[in-house]
Amino acid sequence: MRKIVILVLLFFLSGGYLFGQLRPFPQNVDYPYGYQDTTISSDTVRAMYERWKSNYIRECNGMYRVRFTDDTTETRSEGMGYGMLLSAYFGEQGVFDSLFAFYKSKRTSQAYNLMAWQVTCGGITDQGSATDGDLDVVFALLVADDQWPGDYLIEADSILTILQDYYFVTCGGGGGTYTMKPGGQFGGCDLTDISYYTPGYFEAFAEQTYDGFWYDVVDDSYVILNNGANSSTGLVRNWQTWDGSAVSGWDSTYSYDACRVPWRMTLDYIWNGNFDAALWCSDISDFANGIGASNIVDGYYLDGTPYGSNNSSAFVGGFAVGAMCHSQEMVDNFASRLLSRDGLPGEDRYFNFSLRCLYMLVLTGNFWEPDPNSSFIESNPLPEELSLAQNYPNPFSAATTIEYSVSSASFVRLAIYDISGREVETLVEEQVSAGKHTASVELKDLCSGVYIYRLETGGMSIQKKMILLK
Repeated sequence: MRKIVILVLLFFLSGGYLFGQLRPFPQNVDYPYGYQDTTISSDTVRAMYERWKSNYIRECNGMYRVRFTDDTTETRSEGMGYGMLLSAYFGEQGVFDSLFAFYKSKRTSQAYNLMAWQVTCGGITDQGSATDGDLDVVFALLVADDQWPGDYLIEADSILTILQDYYFVTCGGGGGTYTMKPGGQFGGCDLTDISYYTPGYFEAFAEQTYDGFWYDVVDDSYVILNNGANSSTGLVRNWQTWDGSAVSGWDSTYSYDACRVPWRMTLDYIWNGNFDAALWCSDISDFANGIGASNIVDGYYLDGTPYGSNNSSAFVGGFAVGAMCHSQEMVDNFASRLLSRDGLPGEDRYFNFSLRCLYMLVLTGNFWEPDPNSSFIESNPLPEELSLAQNYPNPFSAATTIEYSVSSASFVRLAIYDISGREVETLVEEQVSAGKHTASVELKDLCSGVYIYRLETGGMSIQKKMILLK
């Protein structure tokens, strides 16, 4: 019996119940902007992830959790976000779904129905929340929606609604600056953590929901970043007020929170070409390049004075990703140094190891941006007799056109659904001849947002997304 249980666990841990995916690892995409590493192979990244998974994924009541540091009992929401990002990009649906099930099993009212930030397999250590983990979870759900069939968009939208309602406040004069609370029950204008802000995610959320709130959060992220950044080094504090000041009793150095900021800001540059991201990353990369990859330490005062002693992955890798805004030479030098840290004493502990895997995905073109206008084809790869084009125009404000084709006379159903899966309009439900067909769409009575249109015939289905903007 023990052997059977172990085999079943290994089967699911390998993602073995996949029904197919759209974007298997490695993708090795060319980002629209910046420089990418030329030294690290996909096989190396894959092997690193498999070792991370073996070290940190643990079974819990039929689900999976990510253990924290060397503690076999503690799990944090931050780690669940990292695990879901990794399993989504490496295409392991079994691992991903099981991690998300654990995340949902640890929701609390103090976290406004998000996961408590510190838990064990059997209980909850701290009922509050940590917003960085929740944001990584949402973004991982968008990646999953590009990979596999499922209710990933519905789940993502539910978390985004909670975050928007409870986790942001406005600070300062005029219209105010959207400032992220680091937890549902604490922080805000007088305490925030810039390493939680990921403008590239916020851009993706805006494109997915077409909610202008997230576009505003993108802009305000750079206000808060620049409020706190040192004018010479670009270094930022672990914790700050919205206007960049130090907070009494909270770490105000560039340490084991702030080291993630280059990664989080660079995503917005390599995906979207954001100029604010490029400017800040260039400043901090000039500072890091002047020190050299082998001399980076794990702690700096904002003026660049070092106080750390370890050349750790969390810091070297953060600067390696930031270098994608800087130069090919710097990217390759820092990425090579990052790879050399793998397996060294202390480097396989939870934080360094998790970030090293995520950094490697970004550097090698495998931390791709989800496409808001595509969705998983809910069957095996479709034969040529059925096709569905992207609606045009998209986004649209009044009317749009959908083109589809069948290779033989068929009974066809084409319908539109809202993001929750509720059907809102049937466009076609009839026998059609072989060839191309078009359907005109007018959604005058519906609200702005993302909708899904699905074509079904002969037991096959294919779907895509459209954006209504009034």
